[in-house]
Amino acid sequence: MKIDQQIDIRMKARHMSIVELESKAGLKTHAVRNILRGKSKSPSAVNLQAIADALGCTVKDLLTTPEVLEDSLPMSLEEVLQAKYSKYDKLGLFPEVIKAVDGIIQKKNKGLTIEQFLTCVKEVYLHSLQKDPTKVDQNFAEWFMGLMTE
Repeated sequence: MKIDQQIDIRMKARHMSIVELESKAGLKTHAVRNILRGKSKSPSAVNLQAIADALGCTVKDLLTTPEVLEDSLPMSLEEVLQAKYSKYDKLGLFPEVIKAVDGIIQKKNKGLTIEQFLTCVKEVYLHSLQKDPTKVDQNFAEWFMGLMTE
């Protein structure tokens, strides 16, 4: 996983926009945007540390692919998003994702806002579709929700 993907997923988990991240990190306008768009291929250590601090992680977290994301996905997110819904509507994955996310919330006794809950459902659903559209990726769900509740 590239650094831009790490930043993006951690921003989603914290429900943070690019502008909010740049502001919280004390970076110039477009500093994060340039990393996410691939314009800044070698961000400075100072910028990476500021981003990591703002996201509540370490620079190592941004540079390392989490074990749960190491498996290559058969479809890209773009392919999943462009696929016809009918391909997935009979699988019942969406209600299973909702149950899984709710189960993790209950197990960890963590309170999430509705906005955070919906973000979890969306990210877990899209990731699960990419990996195996017939089942919830429980490991990813727990990892992603761990990011949200840190």
